[in-house]
Amino acid sequence: MKNSFKVGSVLLITSLIFIGIACQPNHQQRGRMDTDEHYMDAVPLIYHMSFMQRYSVKLYFAGIEENWGLADIYAHEIEELTETIVDGNHMDDDVDVSGLLESMLPPQIEQIEAAIDAKDRNMFEENYQTMIQTCNQCHQAANYGLVQITVPEANPFNQDFSVE
Repeated sequence: MKNSFKVGSVLLITSLIFIGIACQPNHQQRGRMDTDEHYMDAVPLIYHMSFMQRYSVKLYFAGIEENWGLADIYAHEIEELTETIVDGNHMDDDVDVSGLLESMLPPQIEQIEAAIDAKDRNMFEENYQTMIQTCNQCHQAANYGLVQITVPEANPFNQDFSVE
């Protein structure tokens, strides 16, 4: 009887805490509902960069498998993230990260898209390698040279990138 009272009390208190948290106004989320654009501008740069890395890995595997439709999707996602970061005017320790990205990455994305449009795996691999080198050059210029991106060696996702 004592144990069931303790368990019941713990469950009640835990439930009340979760309800209290859920009922708290979340101004950041409410702002997102009003406009995704303003919400995305307030998101930390590392959040965007983590998705950039994720999509670039997926882009690689789609391209290597010559799944050009899927590769195009991920190239487009990288392009959209680039625009979001540029529009966010991200500064880090007096380094204009948005400006660096704007000057360095779009030409590389265009080259990747040209390889996708041509359905040329060799051209894709060369342009992908150049894009990765450009990412590392940008990290160096932004004083984040410790962040070294590489061409993926193994698929870390539970996703099949082959053509159906």
